[in-house]
Amino acid sequence: ISVKLSFSQDIHFSQNFIDRVHLNPSLIGEMTKNNYRISLQRKSQWQSVSVPFSTFSSTFEMKNIYKNVNIGIQFFNDKSGTSSINLNQLNIGVSRSFTLSNISKIGFGGVVGIAQKNISYENLLFETEENFLINNLSYFDLGLGAYYKNNHQNRFWSLGYSIYHLNNPNISFNNDESVDLPLKSNLFLKVDYPHSRKLLIHSELIVTKQSSQKEIIFGIKPDFELKNIIVSPLSYYRFNDAIILGFGIKKNNLQANLTYDINMSDLSIASNNKSGFEFSIIYLWKKKKKEIKLKESICPKYL
Repeated sequence: ISVKLSFSQDIHFSQNFIDRVHLNPSLIGEMTKNNYRISLQRKSQWQSVSVPFSTFSSTFEMKNIYKNVNIGIQFFNDKSGTSSINLNQLNIGVSRSFTLSNISKIGFGGVVGIAQKNISYENLLFETEENFLINNLSYFDLGLGAYYKNNHQNRFWSLGYSIYHLNNPNISFNNDESVDLPLKSNLFLKVDYPHSRKLLIHSELIVTKQSSQKEIIFGIKPDFELKNIIVSPLSYYRFNDAIILGFGIKKNNLQANLTYDINMSDLSIASNNKSGFEFSIIYLWKKKKKEIKLKESICPKYL
């Protein structure tokens, strides 16, 4: 009798406020002053331990395309280590918000994705011969999310919950075995506090659970409004894993963020407390207003 156990986790970014499709699909299209949002995000980690793990994501969001319905389209690629496990996934999400009162609203969203995953065995060594039948696979992926937002005493706070892999897709490279991708849930609490006219403080707590794995992250990101730009130093802590330090800058509709994970887990001995950089860029813009052309009319002359 041989027993084989393996554990893994979904891709995840340190800059959770950028990757909204993976945080909660009900947040898709949540924009106050703009109608369109495009974001690019890349994370590289574990270069000091092994072949680097890298993740790239690009997302395009459109607000109110039809009766307050928002849509988001995302593509991401994740490449993992020596085995070059490569995951490509295209996600399409929709969301809809409802106003409850002049200070509160709720939102719901869903996402469907199609994924393609492959692996290379060339650089791997096995104690016994392994009869892998395939080196690539494809599957569908489903997720749902909801949030509640409220403005209480000049403090904007929101609470959200999402769940992914509702269809438990099979991710096994062996046709004779079935390995289901376990459900993953996200619970987040965010508070935005305008301390002054030129200082807005963002704070958030995110709890992620997938099978036996649990991740808790909390932090703060103040926005300082200077003459022509907004600067945003940030500090987050991922429990028993890493300290995340970073810096963001925003001018007009363009925003860029850079963060670095300082590893504090048991792997810190091998990693020398190094983890990886993450970079993101966001651009938002408004829908062009249609120009109304007035027809000229000649005033009739009266005798």
